[in-house]
Amino acid sequence: MKFGLQMSSLNQFIQTPEDVLETFKKVKAIGYNYVQLQWLSGLSSDLSAESVKESLDKSELICVGTQDIMFNYPEVKKYYPEVKDIYDNTDEIIARNTLWQAKYVSGGMMPLPQHENEISEIAAQLNAVSKKMNDNGLIFDIHLTYTAYSANGNTTPLEMLWEHLNDNVLLQPDFYHVVKGKSDPVALIEKYSGRIAHAHFKDFKTLDSLTPVGQGVVPYKEIIEACVKHGVKYCWAEQEVWDKDPFECMKESFDYLVSMGLNNS
Repeated sequence: MKFGLQMSSLNQFIQTPEDVLETFKKVKAIGYNYVQLQWLSGLSSDLSAESVKESLDKSELICVGTQDIMFNYPEVKKYYPEVKDIYDNTDEIIARNTLWQAKYVSGGMMPLPQHENEISEIAAQLNAVSKKMNDNGLIFDIHLTYTAYSANGNTTPLEMLWEHLNDNVLLQPDFYHVVKGKSDPVALIEKYSGRIAHAHFKDFKTLDSLTPVGQGVVPYKEIIEACVKHGVKYCWAEQEVWDKDPFECMKESFDYLVSMGLNNS
């Protein structure tokens, strides 16, 4: 399994073309070769897909995938009217990912509803997005928040949703959310074996205190073993909140993943 950095970890440092290039170079200097990009498109009029591509080339980073927002509910959209979601922005995302040579598109979803009719409607939308991505040579997966992993009776919202999804829709687990939702991360990897291509490695000491990977309560040794066993291709170190220099945090996550024998080449 290869590893890289989820660039949402350094969100505040990637808001202008100049900052993107400088930050990409710092990430490369730490030792990272692979990135998943988020918050680079649609949030700043100064940024363009072409300028990001230029920064990727100059820094020699490889963009493997991207993550964008999926707003399922009108009441959420009204609070973020400036952000285009995947449903409204599919063609632009395809063009951007093609330019960046990024294979994976992840949809970050808000909490799932609890009702079957709403779940099936969302699944139909996800299936349609995935088909369009696949038709253009991309692979689509979904990133869920902790409530999707929390049991409601005998099932979880993820399990309810999964029954309605086509096989070409994959899952991108974020193990912070998996553990926060009180699910067993190793059991989750085993259950969805073959439907997980990459995953977020985010760690925490308490739910409000993120920390570099390997320094918190998430059992990453066991998670890494399960990921390797079940063919997960990439994992992304992620930490959006820091209690010291953020680039030092990214370096500590890098060192931990190297120490666990993961591939960075």
